[in-house]
Amino acid sequence: MYKKIFELINDELNSILGKEKFYELKKLEIREYKVKFVFLDSALLAVKVINYELDLLGPEPRLKRKNDYLKPYKDKYFR
Repeated sequence: MYKKIFELINDELNSILGKEKFYELKKLEIREYKVKFVFLDSALLAVKVINYELDLLGPEPRLKRKNDYLKPYKDKYFR
């Protein structure tokens, strides 16, 4: 089960980084059924946060995108 979850996260991460060439992954948080990607957008010098939720109750586990937002860059995000 964990192998499938990590494959889902890896596939989603590769698809995001394949589309956006200015994104740099800074942080990946996995807490219970929530997954959070924190990227540094070097073109805008901003922080992009994308939240996902693991859907484990269906026939196949999958990641559901919940929300994403853009924040101005501050050093406190990467300490």
